[in-house]
Amino acid sequence: MLLPQLPMLAQALAPVAKTARQALRRRVQPSGQAFVMLDDLSRHMGCIESALQRLTPRLDGLMADVIRKPDACAIEVGRSAGRLEQVLSEFVEGYLDAQASHPDPDPDSAQARMLTIGVYRHHILSICHWLDEIVLSITNPAQAIQKRGIEQAAHVELHVPIDLSSPPEMEELGALVQRTQHQLEAGTPSWSEPQQVKAREPGVLAAVGALAFGAAVTQSVLRTSDG
Repeated sequence: MLLPQLPMLAQALAPVAKTARQALRRRVQPSGQAFVMLDDLSRHMGCIESALQRLTPRLDGLMADVIRKPDACAIEVGRSAGRLEQVLSEFVEGYLDAQASHPDPDPDSAQARMLTIGVYRHHILSICHWLDEIVLSITNPAQAIQKRGIEQAAHVELHVPIDLSSPPEMEELGALVQRTQHQLEAGTPSWSEPQQVKAREPGVLAAVGALAFGAAVTQSVLRTSDG
C-alpha cells in the first residue's frame, strides 16, 4: 500500500513535466537579438549554474516535506511541487531565450548557441524523466516494479534516481571557449575590443568548467506493497 500523501504528489507533479515538454516543442517568436558568444554564453551558464544550485534543496525538500512525511497535507504537497516547478521553469525560460535569439555571423557564436540550447534540453529532459518515473511509481507501482526487473514481494522499496550528469555539450563548449581565448591572446580576435577584454577574464571558462562536472545524483525512495 502506498503512503497516503503520494497520490497527491503524483497529481501535483504530472502536469509539471507535461508543461516543460510542451515548452520544448513550442514555436518560439524570434527576439531579434543576436547570440553574442562570450556575453550570452556567460549569461546562460550563470543561469544554468544558479538553477542547478537551487534544484538540490528543492529535491531535498520534496523528500523531507512530502515523501518521508506520511501526514503531509495537500497544501504541503502543492507547495513542494511548486518550488520544484519554479526551478524547472528557470531552465525552460533560459532555453526559450536562447532559442529566440539568432546566431551572430561568427560561426563560433552559432555553435555556442546550439550547444547552449542542448545543455538546457539535457537538464530539462533529465528532470522530466525523473518526474515521469516518480509519477509512474505512484500511479502504477506494479508496472514500475516490472520495469526495473524487481521481484514481486509483499513490501518493495522503489529507488527513483535523478541523474544530472554533465551534458555532452559541456565538453564542446569548454573547448570552444578555450580556443576563443587562445585566439584573443594571439591577437586574432573576431569581435570588438570590449569583448576581448571580457574574454581574457576567467569568468566564462570558469562557469563552463564548473558545470562540466554536473550535479550530484539525488534519489527518492517510494515504499509500496502488493497489498
